Amino acid sequence: MKHLRRTAGYTWTDYKTNAQIAKELKITAILDKLLEYKRSWIQDVNRMPRNRVPRVMKHYCPTGRRNLGRKVPDDGYINVRNLLSTVEVK
Repeated sequence: MKHLRRTAGYTWTDYKTNAQIAKELKITAILDKLLEYKRSWIQDVNRMPRNRVPRVMKHYCPTGRRNLGRKVPDDGYINVRNLLSTVEVK
């Protein structure tokens, strides 16, 4: 906001808030621009035919479950020495 204060002709001793300066300079927040872009894109997707990929992906809901990852032995203990013995170090 320092550059906006300089543009408006204020210093920090003028006790103007950043919101007041932005309103005076008629500057919209970046978040508002992003939300406007998102709304516009969603409207574009909704106007697409049902078989277009973006519209299909917008309404996609996966079924089933994901894998849990690496399996742990039944006793819950991973033997590091056995794992290291299988790795060849050069």
